[in-house]
Amino acid sequence: MVVEQVLRGEREKFRILVERYQRQIYRFLRGMGLEHDDAADVMQSAFVRAYDKLSSLKGGDRFRVWLYSIAANQARNYLRSRSRLQPLNDLDFPAAEEIPDIPLERERLREMIDGSLARLPEEQRRVVLLRIFEDLPFKDVATVCGISLSSAKVTYHRALKTMQRWLKPAVSRLDLNNP
Repeated sequence: MVVEQVLRGEREKFRILVERYQRQIYRFLRGMGLEHDDAADVMQSAFVRAYDKLSSLKGGDRFRVWLYSIAANQARNYLRSRSRLQPLNDLDFPAAEEIPDIPLERERLREMIDGSLARLPEEQRRVVLLRIFEDLPFKDVATVCGISLSSAKVTYHRALKTMQRWLKPAVSRLDLNNP
């Protein structure tokens, strides 16, 4: 395992971990509301922190989940220090012009989903992003967010119910079946 190699003194191997996880962490940070440059800075500080604290990674812990926890904490600290929460701009969905056959209504739906995610409280947004867009199991979502497994599940379902309530009137007006 690469982590063990780094811990044994092969420090240059940490580059493998950065290359393996940087896109996922960047996408997660953007989903938390950070602009491009801010997400890149926070991502870099998360990797530096992970490198510095690698020896504290317990044998049973998985590096990926541990790294998400560090990135989430770094993002929270950054947002708190800036005392602002920016809207969600992009969740790595392709733009409509990149998919020639996508109907305008589907693009509008994507924008509405992005907007509803941005309106969620920070913890709910983080849980939804980790569960849906990063495809983490609830157990790992709970670990990253520092909450219990049952809290992760409840938070997720409350967030989806809230988004559904916000989106229902707008979605009912869209004609998604008629391209």
